[in-house]
Amino acid sequence: MKQVLTALIVDDERLARNTLKNKIEAFREIEIVGEASGVSDAIASIHEHDPDILFLDIQLYNETGFDILEKTRYEGKIIFVTAHDEFAIRAFEINAVDYILKPISHERLKNAIDRLHSTDRMTEYPTAPFNYDDRILIMCGCRMKFVKLEEVSNIAASGDFTFINTIDGSEHLTSRSMNEWEERLPGKYFLRIHRSTIINIEHIEKAEKWFNYSSLIQMKGTEKPFKVSRSYFKKIKERFS
Repeated sequence: MKQVLTALIVDDERLARNTLKNKIEAFREIEIVGEASGVSDAIASIHEHDPDILFLDIQLYNETGFDILEKTRYEGKIIFVTAHDEFAIRAFEINAVDYILKPISHERLKNAIDRLHSTDRMTEYPTAPFNYDDRILIMCGCRMKFVKLEEVSNIAASGDFTFINTIDGSEHLTSRSMNEWEERLPGKYFLRIHRSTIINIEHIEKAEKWFNYSSLIQMKGTEKPFKVSRSYFKKIKERFS
C-alpha cells in the first residue's frame, strides 16, 4: 500500500480548486488538508499543515505561485498546475515533480501522482535563453531565492560551482557551469572576460589600464576588480561604441 501524502491546493479560482479537488479524491494515497487562493493564505496554510505536496497554480491574482516559494521555507514536493506553458519553458530550475497544463485529464494527473512515489524529476523542457528582465531561481541552503537577472553584476567560477554576485553585494552559490551561463545569458548585456568570469557590462563602475596591455574592471557590488586581457577589453569597448 502506498504511503498517504498530504496536499495543499493553491489556485485563485474557486471552480479550478474544486475541479482539481474532485479529481485528486480519486487517488486514495493523497489527502487534501487545505486550499488557498493567494500568497498570504497559502503561506499560512503551509505553516499550519506542512503538506507533503503543493498543487500550485502559477498565475494568481496580482501575484504568482513563485512568490509563495520565495517567501516561505517549503521543503515538500511541488506539482505545478497552470494554463501557461511559457513558465515550463522558462523553467526557473525548481525541482518540481511535474508540470501539468489545464484542463487536467485523469490520466495526466495519475502520471504526476505516480511520480510522487519515484525519483523521477519533472518533464524536461527545452532550455531557453534568459531574457534580461527574467527572475532566476537559485537554492540557498534549503530555501529557494529569486534573483533579478538585471541585478546580477558578475558570475565567477569556483570549482564545479559558480557564484552569482549582485549589485547590492550579495553572493549566491549555484551548481550551473560557466558554459551554461554563457549559453543562456543575453549576450547584449553579459560578456565572458575570462574562463572563470562573466560580467554584466551595465554594471561596470570603472575601467583602468594595467600592465602588459591588460586592464582592471571594477564591477558594482564586488570589491575586488577583475583583470581583463587586451582582447577582451576591446570587446567591452565595442559594446559601448
